Amino acid sequence: MRSESDERASILATIDREAAEILSLSRWMAKHPELSCEERETSNRYVEYLSQRGFSVQRGVAGLETAFVAEAGRAEAELSAALLAEMDALPEIGHACGHNLSGPASLLAAAALHEVVPPERLRILVVGTPAEETGVGKPKLVSEGVFDTVDVAMMAHASDMRRAHRLFLGNRKYEFVYHGHAAHAAAYPEKGVNALDGVIALFVAIGLLRQQLPRGARIHGIVSDGGQAPNIIPERAAARIWVRALEDDVLEDAAARVEACALGAATATGTRLELLRGTGASPSMRPNLPLADTYRRQLEYLGLPETAHAPNEAIGSSDITHVSRVVPTIHPNFPIGTDLKLHTRAFAEASASPGGEQGLLEGARALALTIAELARNAAIRGAVSAEGNH
Repeated sequence: MRSESDERASILATIDREAAEILSLSRWMAKHPELSCEERETSNRYVEYLSQRGFSVQRGVAGLETAFVAEAGRAEAELSAALLAEMDALPEIGHACGHNLSGPASLLAAAALHEVVPPERLRILVVGTPAEETGVGKPKLVSEGVFDTVDVAMMAHASDMRRAHRLFLGNRKYEFVYHGHAAHAAAYPEKGVNALDGVIALFVAIGLLRQQLPRGARIHGIVSDGGQAPNIIPERAAARIWVRALEDDVLEDAAARVEACALGAATATGTRLELLRGTGASPSMRPNLPLADTYRRQLEYLGLPETAHAPNEAIGSSDITHVSRVVPTIHPNFPIGTDLKLHTRAFAEASASPGGEQGLLEGARALALTIAELARNAAIRGAVSAEGNH
């Protein structure tokens, strides 16, 4: 068996050799962004890359046209590891979340591992995960048992930070629809029931509620329907509200109190409330610190210091949290620039820059070395397993 240093050197050399092709794929994605569940050509290119490198591929997994599972190594290997490959972009602003970097980074790491680490030590899966931006991809993959035979799951995500351990907020998504009765706003105002009053009362109630919530709770929303014309009392109005928190009990309590605000607003305005729970809700991230520490050691080996950001700093939500509830999972960050904010045009530009490409390669190197250490070291695997996803 190769020494640890030889194995690391071989993995890094393979990544360097494969870099040109994977960077070309990333550049193509930046120029051809595809929306959630429409990532057909991206999925095709991912599958082609992996098939050419000896992975067997199952497509259309979990009833998702663009999802796939690519596998190499033996089923009875000492470690089964899943690398998640995201692929979708955002409407109008393209790859402003950097999936053109994180997805190819997982592919590159997997290719290097398959070439270097013997199949009896490592079974490697690349899970093509569509629709992260709408939150519907990974929950379906989890429910279909894709991760049931996996020991660890991971991916790395573009940011202006470098951190091995990162959390995500759980979220609940609502649309509150208020129904009233239309009337001429000037001639017969007393004949109408203003549905927009229900929405306005909802926002007022939520504003008052915020001061009574724990610091980690987040509530934000928009008016999705405010009526049709100023001289018509709206018979329908609606608001989309998202509730987020790190702790499950805080999230459940805050969501219940927002629902109470919505019902109270209807009562106060004489409107009828229709409560719709949106798709794409997710739990908070279940951390696995031994797994994050393993990734951190690879950063140290590569001479890459973490930035001074806490795991709960500048975080949103992601459907990877569903994966973290069934298998030890990490979602570290690699930097592609400074003072960048996700879901902006500036971030999309950075994801197609030389800095973005260096970040992709950093993510691939650190992911591959992390999995190689887990495959080599039974004690670390035991610590990760003992921490679990509880």
